[in-house]
Amino acid sequence: MPNVTFEKTGNVTGHLAIAITKDELNDKIVTELKKQKGKVSMKGFRKGKTPMSTLRKMMGNQILGQELDKMIKDTLFGYIEEKEIKLIFSPQPVEDESMPMLTANTLQDITFKYDLALEPEFTLEMPTETFDKYILATTDEFLDEQIDRMLKSAGETEEITEGKVEDNDILDVTFTEAGPLEDKITNTTKLYVDSLSDAGKKMVSGKKIGATIKVKDIMAIEKDSTQTYVNKYLLELEDAETDISGKKFEMTINSAGRVTKVELDEEFFTKFDPTGAVTTEAQLRDKIAEDNSSGFNSQGEMMANFEIQRALVEGNDIELPLEIMKQINEEDPNGSDFEIFQRGVKWMLIRNQYAEGADIKLEYEDIKAEAVTSLMGMLGGQRPDFLTDEFIDNYVKQMLQDEKQREQLSSNAIEKKIMASLREKVTFTENALDADGFNELIKEFNEKNTPASEEE
Repeated sequence: MPNVTFEKTGNVTGHLAIAITKDELNDKIVTELKKQKGKVSMKGFRKGKTPMSTLRKMMGNQILGQELDKMIKDTLFGYIEEKEIKLIFSPQPVEDESMPMLTANTLQDITFKYDLALEPEFTLEMPTETFDKYILATTDEFLDEQIDRMLKSAGETEEITEGKVEDNDILDVTFTEAGPLEDKITNTTKLYVDSLSDAGKKMVSGKKIGATIKVKDIMAIEKDSTQTYVNKYLLELEDAETDISGKKFEMTINSAGRVTKVELDEEFFTKFDPTGAVTTEAQLRDKIAEDNSSGFNSQGEMMANFEIQRALVEGNDIELPLEIMKQINEEDPNGSDFEIFQRGVKWMLIRNQYAEGADIKLEYEDIKAEAVTSLMGMLGGQRPDFLTDEFIDNYVKQMLQDEKQREQLSSNAIEKKIMASLREKVTFTENALDADGFNELIKEFNEKNTPASEEE
């Protein structure tokens, strides 16, 4: 039996050594060779009569590798389990240049050494501050805009070649570089009037179809436009980074597409909801509010979760085995920024302690719900007729057969249960935002909390 020694080298670090004698190694090799002897047929010898020395020469090194690997794993993890040593990472082998090179015929005593990252002890402190929780304000104005957009989308588009441009037209325009140039930039594209900047709307509103307008700054026509966007979509240049600053253009309005809205009637309700659950404008407004709120409010919940996690990580003083963590992070080809890595480890420890204290356990139904959520996401949030309970059960079973998917689903499911419990333990201030305000908030949140890449 290999000899194991363990000592703590700090509050959250330890050192473990496994000493294996050459006699133990030899016994393992001999035992396995005896098992193989009766099975081996080797030229020049009858089956089962091959000399042990010959077998050792032919098979010894392979058996040594297999038996040594098994002895180390069984001893290492058996000792850790028996002594109830709690780790936050797998044991890290210590490189030892003096370690002998073993073969089946040159056995020696050998010692394998490991650094251990021990689970720190800490008392979990819950945050006391009040957190912001953002929800979508589905105002009458917002619902009016959504219904108007849907009625237009379901309507017919008529090509207009005479008359004046109206606010909701889709313009077919041609941009041509101004000036006496031989190789002028020219391109025909579409412009949606209601998507233009205030300057762009002023430029085209009320103009006659067929008119040619001088454009001093083509990048000022659409909202939040960039040179790359203009080059790619308005001018369709091969090189999206071409410098067009200072260039002047003329824009000819060739025609306009004008949408005729459909009526808000029984036919529209049926197309909107074939199940027949929506038959009135009031029900339609409720459904639009519900559908739109779901996406935005889940984003608001996600941001609240992030702030709760941040408060927990920053509000709990947890000692970490930093040197071992640096080694692990450096050796990982997908290693993250070390500060982010530390935060992730702290959150893992906090999450696990909270789940244990709150008796939060993962059930099959939790994993099934996560698998269904994943499937619905791939289907655009809609549940088609073929998505029966039997289909879902078979789909979940198939996903759980894949180890990687099973681990991901389990991790997501337990995280959701933990965060749902944590949200009940903290105080929120509810803030209602319109769609534009919510989108701007999400954009700012992502820019603030997305780590910059190394290239940046």
